[in-house]
Amino acid sequence: MTVHALFFCLRPDPATAARLGAVSDDLVRRFGLRAKASRTERLHVTLHHLGWYDDDQIDQAEAMTEVRQLAEVGAASLRHAPVRVDFDQLLSFTRKRRNLPLVLGGGACLDAVRRLRSALGESLHLGGLRTDPHFTPHLTLFYDDLAVEPQPFIVPGWTATDLVLMDSLQGQSRHVELARWPLA
Repeated sequence: MTVHALFFCLRPDPATAARLGAVSDDLVRRFGLRAKASRTERLHVTLHHLGWYDDDQIDQAEAMTEVRQLAEVGAASLRHAPVRVDFDQLLSFTRKRRNLPLVLGGGACLDAVRRLRSALGESLHLGGLRTDPHFTPHLTLFYDDLAVEPQPFIVPGWTATDLVLMDSLQGQSRHVELARWPLA
């Protein structure tokens, strides 16, 4: 049995991922955190989460296939220019008590990401998919039990030139790229 989490995201190129991994490792040392070494292959900014699906249950496996097909049609119909992804804030999300995500976030510097998310959401809605209206654009660096208070933290990102559909295999710490569409 594998539980799958499908989502659209923006992924950094390998050089940017390595640079962000170094930032992550430096933060672990600076704040005295216990986080594991950075997993640069999993760095991304989520745009839309499309649900969790247990492939051991036939109805959920079929639903995942249908959602994936609708998502691919919606993404293929999207016309959007590449977007700049930069960060100006560091903070922990504290919705739970342990295993808190330490993230790079931002204000106006992530407005282009917000606009892309909105355009993708419209394409997905036209195709029959529902999306969550709540969104805080961010890049999760790692998880730790200690919270880091929100603070200014400027980190240059990258220009996202592709929209990516991912499958996060829950409990396996692994993401599988399902499809990719150029932003142009």
